[in-house]
Amino acid sequence: MSEIPVSGRCDPKFAAVEDAFRQNMAAGDPVCGDELGACVSIVVDGEVVVDLWGGYRDAARTRPWEADTITCMMSVTKACAAIALLSLMDRGALSMDDKVSDHWPEFSGDGKEDMTVRTLISHQSGVIYADAAAADSLWDGTSVERALEAATPEWEPGTGGAYHSFTYGPLMNGLIRHVDGRDVGTVWREDIADPFGIDFHIGLNDEEAARRAEFVETPGTPSRDGIKGVTESPLLRAWRPMPRGEDFNSDDWVRNQFASANGHGNARAIARLYGGLSNGGLIDGKTLLSEGLLSDAISEHWDDLDRMTNRSFRFACGFMLSCPPFPFGGYRDNFGHTGIGGAVGFGDPVRHLGFSYCCNRMAPIADLGPFAPPMIDAMYAAL
Repeated sequence: MSEIPVSGRCDPKFAAVEDAFRQNMAAGDPVCGDELGACVSIVVDGEVVVDLWGGYRDAARTRPWEADTITCMMSVTKACAAIALLSLMDRGALSMDDKVSDHWPEFSGDGKEDMTVRTLISHQSGVIYADAAAADSLWDGTSVERALEAATPEWEPGTGGAYHSFTYGPLMNGLIRHVDGRDVGTVWREDIADPFGIDFHIGLNDEEAARRAEFVETPGTPSRDGIKGVTESPLLRAWRPMPRGEDFNSDDWVRNQFASANGHGNARAIARLYGGLSNGGLIDGKTLLSEGLLSDAISEHWDDLDRMTNRSFRFACGFMLSCPPFPFGGYRDNFGHTGIGGAVGFGDPVRHLGFSYCCNRMAPIADLGPFAPPMIDAMYAAL
């Protein structure tokens, strides 16, 4: 094996997790290739038992991954956007069964007038396309939201689910802004990330951007190729407002807020988040989400063939639930979210644990791939 820098700490009980991580970094996978830079973290009963990082921040392999390196975790961001909305519910600003249009009047008509917040947050709205937004209009600040307001749901809201691959973040942002006055990234930063010490951000400032790892996209990754029109997929229609040349490193991608996919963080941050959510909603003795709301939010809301990617998914309120493409250790109560190319974070509410792994080279996978599962298996074996 070639020598790849690996740092951090690991409880001896979880030594097999470290072994699997080092194997990933040194040997890679025959199909998916080598990892570039990556990190893994596990929190059990509020205690960090694994916190490892290794490899490089750049494709040229000249800058080692550091303890505070962050990278784009893609759709892991969606669950964070949902948590931002849930935090407003906990404060009484809205409730699950409110009509979305009561808070966001422009988001009504065309079958949306009776849609509830629960329907929206659980990927059952049917608003999976922003067809009225012009190509390449994602960053203009208005086109996508106006398109969502004008959209006709693809099915009667609440009667079926589909992964809202592109629209979920803008939908959460639109509702949050109409309820609270702040945008999703600001609510996340001010109410969650900063108070609870979670180094994950939707829109980076100068300091955060300076420690960001380069993200390397990989042709042949199914979702990436669908988004960019390399293969035939509904994802191309859904992602039409994103500039086709976006390589996930542009200043727009780094600095702006697109809560479907451009959140940046690391495994330590996301394991801390899910470790708290799986431990009664508590992080360092402070309540992130109340127990009753959290119980509702992580309960199954649909289990069906996803109408966007044609895979068998289970969803709660913004959280994926353990399902065949993303088994999250194989326990049905486990909840979390994945990101294109290999990022994952999930919680186990029975064992009070949070797990996360992320990398800065997009692996050409449509599931959890070859890198995270050996560490997840080793974690459960140790428990």
